[in-house]
Amino acid sequence: MKPYRETFNDGFMQYGFSKTARSESGKAVGKSFSPVGKLAYKELSCRDRDYELAGVLDSKLDRKIKTLAPPSFKTISKSKLKVVVESNEYDVIEVDTDPGRRYLFFYLQKVGAVHE
Repeated sequence: MKPYRETFNDGFMQYGFSKTARSESGKAVGKSFSPVGKLAYKELSCRDRDYELAGVLDSKLDRKIKTLAPPSFKTISKSKLKVVVESNEYDVIEVDTDPGRRYLFFYLQKVGAVHE
């Protein structure tokens, strides 16, 4: 059976990291989102198992999305990854892959609106 081509037409998400803005004296004065890349995504519904995973990690699951897995994503540190979807910033709780490593599943916790 030939695999079907899945569509990711719910929008685009940016992934990246938070950078700390500093004053001339070196004091931290704020944080800003620094994008690394952009991926098309598909919105997924959260299962009870997903909520349990977030609870174990002391987080609150607000959104789950699915994207294609780009080759460049293998070299990115996922521990402090941030995601921006529809002008809202999210912390990445977990990034999971399918058995064939073709897709990424992002478990997201909302932080707030992006300030530009």
